[in-house]
Amino acid sequence: MLIGVVGIIAVALVGLSLDALVKGGIETMGPRILGVPVMLEDVDIALPSGTTMQAGLTRLVVNNPEGYETAFAVSLPEVRVHVDWNSLLTDTVIVEEVLIIAPAVTFEWSLQGSNLGAIHENVKRNTRSDPDDNNREKAQSDEEGEEFDKSVHIKKVTVKNAIINVSFVGGQSEVTQLPLPDLELRDIGNPSGGTTFSQASAVIFEQIYDAIDKAVMKPGILLPQGVKQLGKSIGRMGKELLQGLFGK
Repeated sequence: MLIGVVGIIAVALVGLSLDALVKGGIETMGPRILGVPVMLEDVDIALPSGTTMQAGLTRLVVNNPEGYETAFAVSLPEVRVHVDWNSLLTDTVIVEEVLIIAPAVTFEWSLQGSNLGAIHENVKRNTRSDPDDNNREKAQSDEEGEEFDKSVHIKKVTVKNAIINVSFVGGQSEVTQLPLPDLELRDIGNPSGGTTFSQASAVIFEQIYDAIDKAVMKPGILLPQGVKQLGKSIGRMGKELLQGLFGK
């Protein structure tokens, strides 16, 4: 009986440790890849069933770059991840599926570009193949005692019921809401290894970003609201400039 109780406690502690480890890893690696703060409310890792381990992520939020006014760039209320448990003991982690359910994406446009465009540039810069960068990342990973140097093969990524909120800097009260067609991405990374988690994340972000960009840039979506809001923004900037000059 006592052994059984100790076993239950041990399993619970391992589960809690894994939850904390995953949460900390996402909130650490996310900003390194995206160049903006990333917050995760909760992680729930279920005990392995057969060869599969399931993890549920609740409310994963990607913040905006500086200069943008909306609350967030991306909010993922629910993410389910299915991992081949046995692969965690190898050099290449096999992710059977990543299911992203009902994400809310904010496309905030300004004269300098968009918030997602700025994050896209961060991703390209932070995941480019540079030996010096790789050495620095590995050294930092070793210092923290985390195995971020593992390779990954993601068999399937599904995005369902996504919504895009299109707005313009200074015009958050006027939002155009668009549905994003469901996406299915397959075989991210090399089954035989060689693709890091950050590189796989960059590929996924790139493909989702392209789909969002195509949806937003459809004729009749961006231009009408953009012209209207651009006039308001110029008027507001002019008013603020005059107030600054004359102190009124």
